[in-house]
Amino acid sequence: MKQLTIYNILICLLCSSISNLAAQQIIPAQELTIQGRVFQDSPHFHRVDTAKYNTLPSRVKTLLTNAPGMYTSFRSNTKKLAINWTTKDAKLGNNSTAIMSRGFDVYVKEPQGWQFAGAARPSLTSPSSKFPIIEEMDDREKEFLLYFPLYKELITFELEIDQEASFSPTTQQFNTKIVIYGSSIVHGASASRPGLAYPAQLARKLNAEVINLGVSGNAKMELSLAQMINEITSVDLIIMDCVPNSSPEQVTERTFAFVKELRKKHPNTPILMIESINREISNYNLKWQKRLLEQNGNFKKEYTRLLASGEKNLYYIPADDLIGHDSEGTVDGTHPTDVGFSRMIDIIAPKIKEILENI
Repeated sequence: MKQLTIYNILICLLCSSISNLAAQQIIPAQELTIQGRVFQDSPHFHRVDTAKYNTLPSRVKTLLTNAPGMYTSFRSNTKKLAINWTTKDAKLGNNSTAIMSRGFDVYVKEPQGWQFAGAARPSLTSPSSKFPIIEEMDDREKEFLLYFPLYKELITFELEIDQEASFSPTTQQFNTKIVIYGSSIVHGASASRPGLAYPAQLARKLNAEVINLGVSGNAKMELSLAQMINEITSVDLIIMDCVPNSSPEQVTERTFAFVKELRKKHPNTPILMIESINREISNYNLKWQKRLLEQNGNFKKEYTRLLASGEKNLYYIPADDLIGHDSEGTVDGTHPTDVGFSRMIDIIAPKIKEILENI
C-alpha cells in the first residue's frame, strides 16, 4: 500500500509538470512586427539586405547582419514572459556583457514613459538560450518593448506567455526619423544591455524612430555607405558619429565627399557631425593622444570647409563634454559605460531637439 501511495504521488507530480509545461502559449517571431531595420525588406533579423549592396566592404556587410536598434512590441496580460532564442554562435567580446551582445531586454510602457522590466541572459556555452525575462507580474494588460541583441546575428526567437493570456502585436508610431552612422559606440559597445545603447536611449527620450547604422570598427566613411543611406526615405536628421574608426588621413580625405554624396538625395536634411569621444586610453598613451587630436582636428577642419562650400543645415558637437571629465565614462578607455552613454545623451539629445525645432 505504501509503495502504491508513493507511485501515485510520483504520477501526480509528473502530470503536474507536464501540465505546467503545456500551460504556455508560444508566440513565434513571425507573429510579431519587427521594427528598427534600415530597410523593411531585409531578410531574417538583418538590418540590411547586403546582397543588394555589392560595393559595401565585406566586414561592413557582416556587421549589418547584427540587430542593434531592432525591436518588437506587443500587448499582453501575461504574468510571465520568457524567451527562447538562437544566435549565430556563443562567442563574447572581452569588453562587453553577455546580455548586451547576445541577450534581450524588455521595457513596459507607463504614463511617464518606457520602464525597464527585465533582461534575458544568454547561455555562455550554447548559441541557443532560454530565459524567463519577467515573472510574477500582475494580470493587467501591458505594452512591452523588446530590444534585440546588439552584437550577434540573431537566427530565431519565440516568446512564451501564459496559456490563457491575451496577446496582440503593436507597432510604434513616430513623427521623426533619425539615422545614426558610426562606430562600435553607435553599435552599442559597451552598454550593459541592448536598451542602453545610446541610439536606443535617444529613441525613447525623443520618441523618434532611430535607425542604428553602427558598424563596429568599420565606420570609415566609404562612399558606398553614403549611397546606401541615400536610399533611406523620409529622414529628418542624419548623424555622423564615425570619427573613432577613421584614421586622421581618412577623416581629411573622406568627410567632405561623404557629406556631398549624402546631399545628392538629402539636399536639405540636417546633418549632425559628432567628434570622437575623448578616449580615456589617451590620457597616458601618447600615440592614441596624438591620433585623437588629429582625428577631431581634421573633422573640424572638414566641417569648416563644408560650411565654406555653401553647405546649410550642418551642425557640430565637439568632444569636450561628451563623456564627462572624471575618467569614469568608459569600460576600457574607448567604449562608454552606461554612465558614459548617459552623459552623451545629456549633450546629444538637446542638440537634436534644437535642430529639429529649427527645421
